[in-house]
Amino acid sequence: MNAKISEIFYSLQLEGSFIGYPAIFIRFSGCNLNCDFCDTKYALDEGIKKNKEEIYERIKRFNTKRIIFTGGEPALYDDFMADFMKTYYDYEYFIETNGTIFIEQSIKKLKHIVVSPKFFAIDEDVLNLFNKHSNSVEFKFIIDNEDDIKQTERLTDKLKLKNITLQPLFDNDKPIEQYIKKTAKIIELFKKSNLTNKNARLIIQNQKIIYNQQRGV
Repeated sequence: MNAKISEIFYSLQLEGSFIGYPAIFIRFSGCNLNCDFCDTKYALDEGIKKNKEEIYERIKRFNTKRIIFTGGEPALYDDFMADFMKTYYDYEYFIETNGTIFIEQSIKKLKHIVVSPKFFAIDEDVLNLFNKHSNSVEFKFIIDNEDDIKQTERLTDKLKLKNITLQPLFDNDKPIEQYIKKTAKIIELFKKSNLTNKNARLIIQNQKIIYNQQRGV
């Protein structure tokens, strides 16, 4: 069994609820969506087919036992991930997914799941499955304006989501200073929203400020 891999690298998780932890990132190629704001466009088709043994030979040299499956869209490789985790069971596994494909084979082997729904492609049935069957899950919403806050409020209440992260949208072609100013405005919107009494928080993409568009970090 093979999977098309865009890149494998060792870094820190610099966003979401596990921020600050060292991790190995396995980035799969291919995605069922094509978001305008995607910051890893190269992973839509760039990559090399590898089997689990080849991947393990790469990751075993890194000084951590924490692995994050990302993409692209890793849920396209549900069977591969399940087999990989079964074989190399002495690692802790995490995933970042857009929440449109349910990972039936691998879900119970994952320590934590980040589901990042895109407002133009919401599948409430799939989100409900993640909410119901995950051992640990957070729902990360990409926020660019007040309407995005309101949509997050609606979905949180309707689906009874318990762990929410708001992530200000990073504009790839605009200066960091503009991202920081926009984040400040979104913070003010968040403070006035109905999310403040939920289990919701705002966490920026720190890697964008530190590394900008550099890959493998």
